[in-house]
Amino acid sequence: MDDLTKEFIAESQEGLDRMERCLTELETRPGDGEQLVGEIFRAVHTIKGTTGFLGFERLEKLAHAGEHLLGALREGKLAVTSDLISGLLRLMDGLRAILTLIEATGSEGTRAGDDDTALIEELAALNVASPVVAAVAGTAASAVGQKPTGAAVAPVTMSGNAAALSDKTLRIDVEVLNRMMNLVGELVLTRNQMLQSGVEATNFPELARRLDSVTADLRETVMQARMQPVGNLFGKFPRMVRDLAQTCGREVRIEFSGQETGLDKSLLEAIKDPLTHAVRNAVDHGIEAPAVRVMAGKPSEGCLRLRAFHQSGSVVIELADDGAGIAIERVLAKAVERGLVTPEQAEGMTEREALQLIFLPGFSTAAAVTTVSGRGVGMDVVRANVEKVGGSVELESKVGVGTTLRLRVPLTLAIVPALVVRSGGQSFALPQSALVELVYVPKRDEEKAIERMAASELYRLRERLLPVVWLDRLLGLETRDGEDRHGFYMAVLEAEGCRYGLVVDDLLAPEEIVVKPLSAVLKEIGLFSGATVLGSGMLALILDVAATAARAGVKPVEEVIEEAEVVDHTAAAEVSLLVFEDRARERTALPLDVVERIESVSLTQIEYAGGRPLLQYRGELLTLRDDGRVLEELEVAQGRGAEVSATVLICGGAGKEMQRMGMVVRRVLDVSGGTLLERDAASGEMELALVKEKLTMVHREFSVKAAPAWKEVA
Repeated sequence: MDDLTKEFIAESQEGLDRMERCLTELETRPGDGEQLVGEIFRAVHTIKGTTGFLGFERLEKLAHAGEHLLGALREGKLAVTSDLISGLLRLMDGLRAILTLIEATGSEGTRAGDDDTALIEELAALNVASPVVAAVAGTAASAVGQKPTGAAVAPVTMSGNAAALSDKTLRIDVEVLNRMMNLVGELVLTRNQMLQSGVEATNFPELARRLDSVTADLRETVMQARMQPVGNLFGKFPRMVRDLAQTCGREVRIEFSGQETGLDKSLLEAIKDPLTHAVRNAVDHGIEAPAVRVMAGKPSEGCLRLRAFHQSGSVVIELADDGAGIAIERVLAKAVERGLVTPEQAEGMTEREALQLIFLPGFSTAAAVTTVSGRGVGMDVVRANVEKVGGSVELESKVGVGTTLRLRVPLTLAIVPALVVRSGGQSFALPQSALVELVYVPKRDEEKAIERMAASELYRLRERLLPVVWLDRLLGLETRDGEDRHGFYMAVLEAEGCRYGLVVDDLLAPEEIVVKPLSAVLKEIGLFSGATVLGSGMLALILDVAATAARAGVKPVEEVIEEAEVVDHTAAAEVSLLVFEDRARERTALPLDVVERIESVSLTQIEYAGGRPLLQYRGELLTLRDDGRVLEELEVAQGRGAEVSATVLICGGAGKEMQRMGMVVRRVLDVSGGTLLERDAASGEMELALVKEKLTMVHREFSVKAAPAWKEVA
C-alpha cells in the first residue's frame, strides 16, 4: 500500500469519527441541524472526491449514494427522523467497513458478500420518502429491507490487524516537534562541552546541572507529544449508548466533561475496553426502563455522565448514572447463590466489601442471558485491565439515586516519580501518586506510637487510626535488631479508598524512575507492578500499593474514621498544614491541599524578567514568590563558593481562575494539623494558627495575587 492510500485511509477514518459524533448530536439536537449536517456532508463528500483518482469504485459508489441523501437533507427536503439517522449510521458503517478492508488487504473485496446494493437502495428509499410519512409511520422504507425504528444498529469494529495499523499513527503539534528539536540541539551542545571540559574542570558541576535541566525538559516534551485528549475515546460512546438504549428499551442521554484532559496514548488504548464494559453495564443494569423511572418520580430519560480530570498525579475517569443503584442485599444473595462467598461471610460484610463482589469473575445480577449481559463477564475485566496498567477502580452506589464508577490511571507508564525506600537491606520504589505523607517515629516513641486491636497494629495520626504494615515482615526479609534501630519511617499510602501506613527502615531521595516490565517469576508474587534501575545503579522493585494492602489484609477502619470526622467538625477549625520558614525565626504555613510538590532547584534554573524570579517547570512558566528574600542570601552564599540550592514549594489553586506558582522557603519544618485562631486586635490582618502549641502565620490568597504577575510576564 502506497503512502497516499495510507494517508487517505487515516483522514477518512477521522472524518467518519466526526460523522458519528455529529449524527448522534443531530438526533438529540435537530434544531442545530444546519452546522451538523454540513459537517456530515463534508466527510462523505471528501471520501467520494478522493476515491475518484485512487480507483476505489465500490467506495465511490456508496459515498455517492450517501452524498445524494445528505444533499437533500441539507436543502431541507427531508426531516430528521430516527429512521433517517439509522440509515446514515449504516452508511457510515458501510464506508468504514470498506476502508478497513482496504487497510487490511489493499483491495475493496471481491467476494459475493462484498456488495452494497441493498444499502444503496435503502438510502434511495429514504431520499424519496415523504417527511410526513417518515415521521408519522416510519415504514416507507421497509419494503426494501430497512430495519424498523428502534432496532439496534451494530457498529462495525475493526479487525485486530487493522486496529494495530491505526495504532501506529499519532498526530503531534508542529510546535511540540520544534521544541523537541531545539532541546536535542541543546543536549548535543551540552554533551560536547562536557566532553571537552573533562570531569576535573571547574565548570563541570554547572554543565551537569544544565544536562539535568535539558534532559528533564526533553522528557516532558516527549510525554506531551504522547498525550492525547480523552475526548478521542469519549467520542465513541454516543453511538454505542444510542444502540444499547434501543436494544434494552431505555431512554438514555450521555453527557461529557473534561474531554480535553490529556492521557498517554498507550493508556488511552488500554482503558478503552474497560470503559466500554462500564458504559454497557450502566445502560443495561443502571438505567431503569422509562415506565419504572416515571413511577419512581424520575424523568423517563436516564442520564450517563462521563467526566475526566486530574487528581494527585493521576487521571480519574468517572462514569455516573442516575439509575436504580445497586441493592446490597441482592448482590449478597447472588454471590451466595453462585458460591462466591458463604452465608456466614455475607452476613459479616460491610457495604463497601459487598460492592467489591461485583468485580469477582462470573458475577452477574442479570436475570437472564442477553446479547448485552448476563454471562458474568464484564466488571472483573474492567478491574483486571485497569490494574494491569497500574490503575485502580472505585465504586460507589446508593439505591434509588445511582452508581458512580471511577477509573484512576497514571498519566504515563514510561517514567513516573517515586520515593525510594529501604527495608530488610533491599531497595523498593513507592509511586508518589499513592503517597499521602511521611511520618518518622523515633525509637523512644515506638512502644506508645503503635496501638494494638486484636491481631491488628494501628497508628494514630491526627486522631485517625491507620492500619500498619511492616514491609520487612510482609516480604519475609531480614529485620533489624532492636539495638540497631533508630526508629522507623512510615509512608502513608492510599489505594482504592483504603489508607494505611507502610513501615520501612530508611528513606532515600525521590527519583523519576524508568518503569521496566517484570519477569514471569516476579509477576507471580503479586506484590510488584514493575522494576527499575536507580541512579546508583542498584535494582529496585516497584511496590503495587493496592496489592500490598490486600496481601496484608488491610481494611478501612470506617467506623473509627466516621467518629473522628464528627469530632473534627465539632472542634475548632482544624486544618492540615505544611509548616516552613521563609523569614528568619518566623513560622509560616500553607494548607496542605494546595502544595503539589517540594522541589530542590539549582539557582541556575531560576531566571528573572522585570525584576521577578521565574522558573521553567515541566513546560510551564511559574512565578516565584520570595517573601523572605531567600534567593538573595543563597546567591551571596554561592558567591563564596558554597554548593547551594533553593527549596521551592510548587503550589496550585483549587479553581480554574487560580494560577500555579512557586514559593521559595528557607526550609520545610513539618506537616501537621493546626487550629485556626480568630482574628483580633493583636493579630490584625494576619491569619494565625496554633500548630503544636506554636503560633504560625497561614498563607491563603497566594494564588490569586500571583495571577496578574503571570499575565504581565506572559
